[in-house]
Amino acid sequence: MDFLSKSIKTFCRMKFFLIAISILFLFSCQNKTNKIEEEPFENSLNLKYAEGFSIDYKDDLKIITLKDAWKGQKTTYTYVLYQYEEPKGFENAIKIKIPIESIACMSLTHIAFLEALELEKSIVAISGREYSNSIKIKELINENKISEIGNEQAINYEVLISKSPNIIMTYGINQTSNNYVNKLEKVGLKTVLNSEYMEVHPLGKAEWIKFVAAFYNKEKKADSIFNTIEKEYLSLVELTKAIDSKPTVFTGMPWNGDWYIAGAKSFQVQLFKDAGANYLWLDNDEKSSLVMSKEIVYDEANNADFWLNQNSYNSIVSIIDFDERLANFKTIKNNKLYNNNLRLNTFSGNDYWESGTIKPHIVLKDLIKIFHPNLIEHEFYYYKKLE
Repeated sequence: MDFLSKSIKTFCRMKFFLIAISILFLFSCQNKTNKIEEEPFENSLNLKYAEGFSIDYKDDLKIITLKDAWKGQKTTYTYVLYQYEEPKGFENAIKIKIPIESIACMSLTHIAFLEALELEKSIVAISGREYSNSIKIKELINENKISEIGNEQAINYEVLISKSPNIIMTYGINQTSNNYVNKLEKVGLKTVLNSEYMEVHPLGKAEWIKFVAAFYNKEKKADSIFNTIEKEYLSLVELTKAIDSKPTVFTGMPWNGDWYIAGAKSFQVQLFKDAGANYLWLDNDEKSSLVMSKEIVYDEANNADFWLNQNSYNSIVSIIDFDERLANFKTIKNNKLYNNNLRLNTFSGNDYWESGTIKPHIVLKDLIKIFHPNLIEHEFYYYKKLE
């Protein structure tokens, strides 16, 4: 009887154990399913400003098409992102299993996107890591979690191979960029080109957060972040729409007898327009920068109201020391010079070119404060006034 009783008790315990395991298994599967459904594939991705890429959703695939990787580049790049089995076909595409868990970044703007998405811990290597202004990135560097990999002229392939990131996010400047991209691929490393810098609208640049997010299945989060940025940016544009008197502005500094100025179709000039200012040179179709004779700029910018973005110059005295003729400029006489280098780290890394990409609304606030200080209550974030 004792034996039978013990057997029954043992059976009940086993039955309870099996039921508990079954429930735990089902709960685990349910959690796993929910985890995937948190960021499901969408049928389409709404891009409002970015023109350099598109994402098409087909079954469980994301097909990213990248165009205009750099100025004059006509080649179209295709990235096929898959979650389960590697798809057949797509011979000319780079296939990447997602969500990725690790990434190496060749540009600080990539870091800004990842930090906004709270994915900075997935970064294992950076080109020019000492130039980053991000506190979180500095902490990861100090913990030896992010390595330096050099620049495209001197890439440390050994470090990259040892880190073995799922992808290397890079960019192209011209045809020679293919040299190091091809070498990376030959050693078995997958590269992804990111050409946000080619965008002509500040919100177009910021919208590349959706491109980065696609590799992590974080499009929903990226869309939410971007919508907040867009809403604030457009509300600031409304502030300047009714302005009748718009000051004139020009940018840059002379270099080797020439002066590099912002192109009329560039994101920088779009920012000036949205901030309620008139850029001096609008009679061109250049999307980045163009070279103008120093003498022409001296003549045409002499009576401009504002002078911005003087590269590494930090005082009016240093500018006059460079060329005494500049002392005759109206902007210098009226002390209307502002530079976008307020946020420099100890290695002269400029945060304007890092987080400014994902914070065009903050850049716009700075510019409105410069051109129309009575319109906005705001402390400069990227810009500073030269004295």
